[in-house]
Amino acid sequence: MPPTRRSSAQERSRELTWRLCALAAALLCAAGCKEKLDSIDLPGLELPGLEGPDTGAAAAPASAAPRALASAAPRALASAAPRAAPSLECDELPSEEEERRAKLPPLTALGKAVPAEPWEPPPYEVLPGVTLPAKIAAKLEQIDRGYARRTREHLVITSGTRDANRQARAMFTKLRLGEDLLQLYRNKAAVQEIKKAYQASSRKPPEQVVAAMEAVIQDQIDRGIYVSAHLRRGAVDVRNRTMSSKERRAFLESAAEVEGVLVIEETTPPHYHLQID
Repeated sequence: MPPTRRSSAQERSRELTWRLCALAAALLCAAGCKEKLDSIDLPGLELPGLEGPDTGAAAAPASAAPRALASAAPRALASAAPRAAPSLECDELPSEEEERRAKLPPLTALGKAVPAEPWEPPPYEVLPGVTLPAKIAAKLEQIDRGYARRTREHLVITSGTRDANRQARAMFTKLRLGEDLLQLYRNKAAVQEIKKAYQASSRKPPEQVVAAMEAVIQDQIDRGIYVSAHLRRGAVDVRNRTMSSKERRAFLESAAEVEGVLVIEETTPPHYHLQID
């Protein structure tokens, strides 16, 4: 090839390479990806908000970038972007097809805001001071839904998860009313410890007696001893003294429909004790 033609071919090759780089830079700039654009050799290129690197080469005509956009073939576009990607911190989200090929489970409501529903109190009645963990409350709502479907009535929750203070208050009240705690609770040794604290503080104001009993109960909990199942998360009492025989049967059937629920019928005072996993 004569020198003139060889020089002309080299010039066209350099111009094509420059145009492809200019095209890639223009597309990235339009997409808002301006990080590390200086890694692309763009002699004399002027883009909004950017300054082309000083390479010492002659400035390109102002119409060079538009010509590159107009004349670049799809094959050139496909080959230019991958070369620029490794040096740029600008990544797009993969398409659904790409995610399927990557064996990712599909996202639900992709790109849509998930509405936050306002909290509503449960349909069943919870007596004041009763604490129910969210998991337990959800299962109770399932039981109550089945019970209401059968009877058109709702449950009354008389007791839930207790802390040491609430347990001490309950036991203090029972003792003041003359109830025999040794007959009520299975762990006799734990009951004796609590009764000793009660007797030692019996002449003090009630809140101080409860505080002394609470300290013993909390110490027992720390040692892994639970005088009442209600000190463990998952014990719930349901009122049954107002239920008819048909309603009691409806409750037992509804509780049996929910996994992880054990029902024990207690008589003093009458109630259903639920142990919920």
